[in-house]
Amino acid sequence: MYTISPSFIAALQSPVHTMRVHMHVLDTDFNTVAEFRDVGGHSNDTNDILVDGNVDVDVTRLTRRTFTTNLLNPDGIWSPGSDWAGTFYVNRLIRLYRGIDFGGGHTFDTGHGSHDTAEELVPIGTFLIDHADVAVERNMSIVTLSGSDLWKKFTKSAFSQNQNWAAGTAINTVIAQIADAAGVTVLNLDPLASRVEADTELAKVMSVEQSDNRGEVLSKLCADHGIDIYFDQLGRLTTEDFKTPGDQAVVYTYDPNDNNNLITVKSAYTDDNLYNAVLVIGTQDKDNVVTYRIRDTDPTSVTSVDRIGERLFIYETDTISSVAVAEKTAERLFYQKVLINEDITLETICNPAFEGNDVIKVR
Repeated sequence: MYTISPSFIAALQSPVHTMRVHMHVLDTDFNTVAEFRDVGGHSNDTNDILVDGNVDVDVTRLTRRTFTTNLLNPDGIWSPGSDWAGTFYVNRLIRLYRGIDFGGGHTFDTGHGSHDTAEELVPIGTFLIDHADVAVERNMSIVTLSGSDLWKKFTKSAFSQNQNWAAGTAINTVIAQIADAAGVTVLNLDPLASRVEADTELAKVMSVEQSDNRGEVLSKLCADHGIDIYFDQLGRLTTEDFKTPGDQAVVYTYDPNDNNNLITVKSAYTDDNLYNAVLVIGTQDKDNVVTYRIRDTDPTSVTSVDRIGERLFIYETDTISSVAVAEKTAERLFYQKVLINEDITLETICNPAFEGNDVIKVR
């Protein structure tokens, strides 16, 4: 969860508050070169109005964030240029913010520094423009932008020649080198401090071939070593050592007695992922195969092995040589692939500070 001030939380929980939305156009160094705002944040200027938009976050995708926005386009001044000129063009960087307007003269401290301003804004995504469309109707023009987060840099990035990393190379070194080759230079990598040194390194030589996709290689490397990888709200390539939901701190609590955020709660159950055991097989050393199995043996669980029999999900990889890494990978798969799916939908006032995989509580 992005750090926000107590005033922001209090405003969210109040019956009435004023939301603000900004869109910043960025250069390649993430500096703002133009800014657009929702119509409520303007006087009479129609040249930089953000009409509406949407940000979608899905932690099951490598491209975690996508967006669409609509901008007023008076006199066609924001129409994209075919020569990569002007303010908007394909692959232009933009960042979206959502926040609260306190009405001026308000000082708050979010942990990112003290501010004296009317607005507290939270970044909700940094994107590359995929499509830019212009519509003109009855003397009114709208520019519609859509795009995805910076994983887009990996989707068409491939190795131009065969490459190897020696056994013992730090996993973070491999990630950084692959990212740099794809033009990704802003990194926020987990130091994996909770692991022993051997489990932060490659257990064997890692080889890639010419034309292998860099994004797919990174995804497999991280999956094999129990690491989550994604681009965060600020466009930084971020990794996190996997933690089970029970190991994470609750970042926010919805309590009907304390606030007005929560409107309805809906839940649905499916057996699409009805496994109750995971077996990870590491075949890095063919003469010393490593295995690790997790089973649901809780006698109170409706999916326990004793109740419905064992339903096994098997994951085999030649990149694992230690039981510790196999265990970490098995835990990750157990909570992603196993047990009855309970899909819970919370209809709430939007809290833009949430990040994918945040743990929240509903009372």
